[in-house]
Amino acid sequence: MQVTRNQYDNELEELRNMVLTMGSEADKALDLAMQALTQRNVDLAEQVIQNDDVLDQLDLDIESHCIRILALQQPIARDLRLVGTAMKIVTDLERIGDHSVDIAKVARKLAGSDGHGPLADFPKMASEVRTMLHKSLEAFVKHDLSLVEEVVDADDKVDRMYRMIREDLHRTMQSSSSLVVEGSYLLFVAHYLERTADHSVNIAERVYFMETGVLTQLAKSHKANS
Repeated sequence: MQVTRNQYDNELEELRNMVLTMGSEADKALDLAMQALTQRNVDLAEQVIQNDDVLDQLDLDIESHCIRILALQQPIARDLRLVGTAMKIVTDLERIGDHSVDIAKVARKLAGSDGHGPLADFPKMASEVRTMLHKSLEAFVKHDLSLVEEVVDADDKVDRMYRMIREDLHRTMQSSSSLVVEGSYLLFVAHYLERTADHSVNIAERVYFMETGVLTQLAKSHKANS
């Protein structure tokens, strides 16, 4: 029985490590996509697009691992919540990877421009979004609900940055017709970053469920009380 329990614990630990590996790949994709955008670097953009297959395969591998644990080990209580949380988290990580690909495609489209168009405060917004992702995954590893709260709080800041960037781009597009096309593409980038922040909040909320057994939308509750 002890051997079986050890094997079971090893499978759960492997699941955690697989989720973290996927999280690292998603963060790398976002980082490279933003570098491709700011540097107008086609090679980096292509790297992000091609590496999306890695995230897709990790998504499938983790799902298969979760199904195997459910079928063979029949976890209960907190272990069951861990498996369910992992299956939800990888869905959000896969979507973050997709948004990174979307940003890379914008970078590829804008690579032929002179590079003097409006980049607004995208590097700062991207840094905040990546920090949210890091903290949500750290909360998963450390079972730290204070980090969950930090992620939820940070979403308000990212939302404000999104609105400011959107307004800045609108003003720029109105002032110069030559920047309308580029500005339109960059509006999409702002949206992709804002959605990535939302996916990080989703991850944090699933960690909260894993630790407490309570499934709730923390972001909505936070905004209602603020």
